[in-house]
Amino acid sequence: MPYDHDPKTFESRHLPDQTGFRWDFTGGRLVITGTCPACRGATSHPVPGIRPGAVAKGPLRRTAARDEVPDEVYMRCRCRLPHPGDQYETGGCGAKWVAVRRPGTGS
Repeated sequence: MPYDHDPKTFESRHLPDQTGFRWDFTGGRLVITGTCPACRGATSHPVPGIRPGAVAKGPLRRTAARDEVPDEVYMRCRCRLPHPGDQYETGGCGAKWVAVRRPGTGS
């Protein structure tokens, strides 16, 4: 899938909460994929401890069981495309945000 990537200079910054990501269990675990809201590169974020068949039980709390599907997940850009100034070679453009699952859609 082609993306209109912006090779902007790496900058560690927090963005507002984001929707529009795909919450996918096809590989046997939850992986959230989509487009970085800052540089428009393809990014994916595997979420450990979430299994197929997990159920959503509202907002994720610190005491929530590990098999609940969270409504929100903290993400960072992992686009693997070049961004000048990434001196630690972390990958991505440095943007961070919370991905919010849309109610009733599963994504």
